[in-house]
Amino acid sequence: MEVTQTGGPIAADVTVQGPSAAGAIRHVLVADASAEGVARAREALAGLDVDAVATPPAAFERLTGAAFDLLLLDPALGEDDDGALALVHRARTVAPDTVVVIWSVKPTVEFTVRAMRSGALDVLHKEAAIPEIRSVVDRAIQHGALAREVRRLRGEVERARGLGEVIGESALMRQLLQMIERVAASDATVLIVGESGTGKELLARTIHRIGPRAEGPFVAFDCSALAPSLLEAELFGHEKGAFTGAMRARRGLFREASGGTIFLDEIGDIDASVQNKLLRVLQEREIKPVGGDRPVQIDVRVVAATNKDLKALVARGQFREDLYWRLAVVPIQVPPLRERKEDIPLLAAHILARRRGAAKSFAGNEARYPTQITAKALSRLMSYRWPGNIRELENVLSRAAILCDGEMIRSHDLAMIGLDAGKPGGASSDDEVDRVDVPPIDLERLGDGESLKDVTERAVRAVERAAIAAALKRDRNPAAAAKRLGISRASIYTKMKTYGLDSDGEAAES
Repeated sequence: MEVTQTGGPIAADVTVQGPSAAGAIRHVLVADASAEGVARAREALAGLDVDAVATPPAAFERLTGAAFDLLLLDPALGEDDDGALALVHRARTVAPDTVVVIWSVKPTVEFTVRAMRSGALDVLHKEAAIPEIRSVVDRAIQHGALAREVRRLRGEVERARGLGEVIGESALMRQLLQMIERVAASDATVLIVGESGTGKELLARTIHRIGPRAEGPFVAFDCSALAPSLLEAELFGHEKGAFTGAMRARRGLFREASGGTIFLDEIGDIDASVQNKLLRVLQEREIKPVGGDRPVQIDVRVVAATNKDLKALVARGQFREDLYWRLAVVPIQVPPLRERKEDIPLLAAHILARRRGAAKSFAGNEARYPTQITAKALSRLMSYRWPGNIRELENVLSRAAILCDGEMIRSHDLAMIGLDAGKPGGASSDDEVDRVDVPPIDLERLGDGESLKDVTERAVRAVERAAIAAALKRDRNPAAAAKRLGISRASIYTKMKTYGLDSDGEAAES
């Protein structure tokens, strides 16, 4: 089946005549007070299962109690245009899987536009030819079937993904993931606390994605990014002319997130004046735009995050205690990477695989982008304290993957980009290849005909020679040393000749 996008809804080049491909009869509900209208609908929809009601209450009762593929609605039941649009909106709320098509005696262009904006898929003229009526209804039913199939497949994908983007199998992470699954099913306000780089926004997005508001928007905002005067307008919106430069009204992020989730990062940095207003938002579920006279009701879930100790800020009078308790309905503590080092191998594999995918889509050169890491390199990663947490790990692996010479990241690649496992909190390696020092720079030669480029190239050559010599001394075999270093056999023999090394890593005899 070929699906095409036209100027309006999705259309397909097949029609649903009577039973569907699966053998099911399509059900249509006609809401029309006139006997003539019902009779014409039954004539046009021959072969479909057609029910008819004459009042809005009866229509909503039927929609609630049974599954219909399509509602054919006479707007006259709403008495005027606004009433008709209200009926469309309520029908879409009561039965979101049922497609609504307006069925009118005199549909105007203005009403048609408003009806489709309210959720109707199409608008039909009652006096249209029977084939045209049937064609529109068939396309609408097919559209509904496609939309339901997309939702079904999306649901399967989401269930399969689950918490797949949150990586970790340590005891701490298993506890965290269990809490997230429970919290996501509710609509409670959540406060995520953890050091910078621990993945707080990813957790917030996961709570949104697997929760009841997944179909709504996810709006993220860094509360430390703006001054207090601008922060209020950004969050709650403002009216035209509310302050200098307000050339037009703005809805604000809370209204942009309506029906979904707003993520307030760095919540500990908001000014006291904004804290007062945010407390009211959480208490009353309404906002008041800057320069506005009337409050506006909101329907949004709030997830906040901070790397600060909010209780300590409360004790110092820098954060409102009542706001803290409104935010921390469900507090979630994210462990730092140094407390769950057993997750580093999983995280490293995930980061490298994702970076390879990005390299493929960007430049098509993913073939040279490494996705593996040696045991020695992994040991170096796990012996480091990671003050920058997962963000720092990602940065280190990205640099190592770009600069390494081979198909996998090795310990000396990490050493060359500055990851020193021997620093406080780490553990030194007993592998000679992992202890390649940068030779000292001859300061007397600087500025005496030698440029910075010359110094750099000389240092690189010295480090490369030292690394090859160390590998050869360890393995006593050029092929094994080449494999350890991630270079070809031809390359190591060429470099051995260039640097005057024998197969034991010693200076070759001339």
